[in-house]
Amino acid sequence: MKTRFGHTIAPAGRPGGRADPITPDKPEGGQPVKLQVFNEYDPLEVVLVHRPGEEIDRLTHENMKAFLFEDIPYLARMQDEHDEFVDEMRDRGVRVLHLDKLLRDLLDGQPETRRKLIDQVCAAEQATGIAAELHDPQICPNDVLVGILFKGLTHAEYAELTRRPLSSGPVGKQFILRPIPNAYFSRDPAVVIGQSVISCKMHFVERIRETVLARAVLEHHPEFKGHRIAYGGSDAPRDDRPFTVEGGDVIVLNAEAVLVGVSERTRLETIEILARRIFESGRHSRLYGIPIPTERTFMHLDTVFTIVDRGMVVWYPGVMEQVKFIHRYDSDGAGNIHRADESRGLTEILSDEFGKEVTIIRTGGGDEHYASREQRTDGTNILALAPRVACTYERNARTIVAMEKAGVEVVKIVGSELVRGLGGPRCMTMPLRRSSQASG
Repeated sequence: MKTRFGHTIAPAGRPGGRADPITPDKPEGGQPVKLQVFNEYDPLEVVLVHRPGEEIDRLTHENMKAFLFEDIPYLARMQDEHDEFVDEMRDRGVRVLHLDKLLRDLLDGQPETRRKLIDQVCAAEQATGIAAELHDPQICPNDVLVGILFKGLTHAEYAELTRRPLSSGPVGKQFILRPIPNAYFSRDPAVVIGQSVISCKMHFVERIRETVLARAVLEHHPEFKGHRIAYGGSDAPRDDRPFTVEGGDVIVLNAEAVLVGVSERTRLETIEILARRIFESGRHSRLYGIPIPTERTFMHLDTVFTIVDRGMVVWYPGVMEQVKFIHRYDSDGAGNIHRADESRGLTEILSDEFGKEVTIIRTGGGDEHYASREQRTDGTNILALAPRVACTYERNARTIVAMEKAGVEVVKIVGSELVRGLGGPRCMTMPLRRSSQASG
């Protein structure tokens, strides 16, 4: 049986539409990925994703709110939609890396990293009592361990894995290690700015493991050898909660300036620390903090603002046209940070940073009713694949019309299940490299 968008839907009980959706992620010529993101719209070359897996089937009516979901997705269809999204990127020459594949490589090749990763995950869940069994590859081989890192581990599963129950505590299906169903939103755990990595600090404890896994790969996998973790590295204990920042709040304007949302997930207290790390690590010398409402509907800046080309943005007017003040942080080049309240409005700032008048595409085509509907279904959460080539869910019809009228080629994907976690194409991707042909 085929879906109308081209992939086989698996029968009930099977994990998804393909027997093996993950193709080899080996670098051509054996060279590591050279991280490079100097804006949001240069042609996308390398991206990190996570295909939804068994962690999604852990969601129930009783726990979905705690895991930050609004509904329970149908996993097989969700995987099918994600596969289509990956295919669209690959068809345009993007190299797509899968987080679970990179983790398997890492665990196979680096026993000490494996040990540290298990210890970090167990400590975060206050489950250090099970670490010894997970350390033993005879009890928990790496393919099983990778599954546990995403889908979690119940007491019953632990007993089956180790052939013995825990000596105390709840039994049955209660989790020892919780699942991480938000892992397919790979934007949030880390972000590349210039040629450095920001390892993020999640606002909700339910998402902390996502950062641990992404950081392990970016710090230790041979694909990323030699790159600096500018903020949040495993050797930087000060960069920790409550100084939270998530990748959906970070938007790279150009080679010198970054926007960061002050939001439900990213704290104002974090931004000066973040600015210092960014300025020390590369060419960037300006950071703008943009306050947005601290509401789940607008959880990150990229739910209300994205960029599709130099001088062309998509924004939700209900938030972005209400911005009253903007924090600005500047580097003097000598290690000092100057903070001021910006006197310019957002449109003027954008025009100055882009070096041209900014074109604003409004969510829902500017119609208040449809703007509200389509912002809720991530009509503003656009992923630029190249200048004026952008990906969004096909359901955001009014926003798509507005984008096409502005000259944007819109790559439409189905997302009826993917959107149930409240995230769109930008949320589902961590760009690792964009070409530099348009950078500035």
